[in-house]
Amino acid sequence: MAQLAANAMAALRRGDSAGAIHGFEKLTKLAPGVAEFHANLGMAYYSAGRFRDAIPPCRQALKLKPSLTATRYFLGLSLAESGQCGEALPYLEKDYPRLPDPQLKRAMGMDALRCAMAMNQPDKAVDFLRWLSRDFPDDPDVLYLSATVYSELSTRASQRLLRTAPGSYQAHQFNAEVMEYQGKVGDAIEEYRKVLTLNPNAPGIHYRLGSLLLAGERGSTTLDEARREFEEELRIDPESAVAEYQLAEMARQARQWDEAVERFRHAAKLGGKFEDALIGLGKSLVSANRAAEAIEPLEAAVKLAPDNPVAHYQLSFAYRRLGREDEAKKELAAYRETHEKLLRAGQAIRAGIQGRMTAPQTAEPPE
Repeated sequence: MAQLAANAMAALRRGDSAGAIHGFEKLTKLAPGVAEFHANLGMAYYSAGRFRDAIPPCRQALKLKPSLTATRYFLGLSLAESGQCGEALPYLEKDYPRLPDPQLKRAMGMDALRCAMAMNQPDKAVDFLRWLSRDFPDDPDVLYLSATVYSELSTRASQRLLRTAPGSYQAHQFNAEVMEYQGKVGDAIEEYRKVLTLNPNAPGIHYRLGSLLLAGERGSTTLDEARREFEEELRIDPESAVAEYQLAEMARQARQWDEAVERFRHAAKLGGKFEDALIGLGKSLVSANRAAEAIEPLEAAVKLAPDNPVAHYQLSFAYRRLGREDEAKKELAAYRETHEKLLRAGQAIRAGIQGRMTAPQTAEPPE
């Protein structure tokens, strides 16, 4: 028996699951009262991917010797992998924080997350996701799960909203955002109008209406209508940096430099880390023949967003206006490098993932 146990353990250590299973199956029959034999058999089954088979020996081992901590880990994992999430979750929830082995901890966390979602327990799912993100911040599987789980939770919440309160302004807002995403500008505008009918002071809605008006087909009154929407947004929310930004951009495009400068400056102040407002401010100052004043906001934009090619381009242009050719060449080289990098990454995909709400500044020269 000692030799059989040694051979089975050696097989388990070298990854020979079949050999380990064969040996420990014999040992559990020869010595059914030895908890360690049952525990190792459960571990061998788990290593072989035979999760359902791993459950009975793990249970028996813990019955014989409840102090076998590692066996409890494998029992929870095997239950989860077998789809028995209701029984698995208490084990996983209790054991994840104390599990020392990183590989096993990662597997346990992901199993627990899947089980929490399967059991429709979003609070627990978010807890496990937070733990996994803390312990494995750059793991591709964890990042993928983060994206899919949050997306699924969003879908579930949306479905519940539409089911339980279909006539609410929140439901209309959700419908409007979906239509906006699908490019149905007219339908989205109609839904946003319904939101304002139900809740005239709903923040963000006038901003979205103004943005949609600018994005759609423009008539003779489109700019005036969009401007009124942004101004109304600021009346409801004076701290709306994006509404102030849109008004600034409209003023810049109309060559109203003084208004553009003041509005961009205010938007940058309201928005905190708002590089597009800083870039717009710099462009407007250069266009107003105030290139020396443009350096500070453009340098701040480059510092804030070193991977933004437009910031480098506009700073290069401002340096050149002031005759600072060496610095201009350096920023132009940085523009080319970051521009190529951004193209490779896929600007549209990146903006979609970040949920960007404002149109980015472009790289054309200031007027």
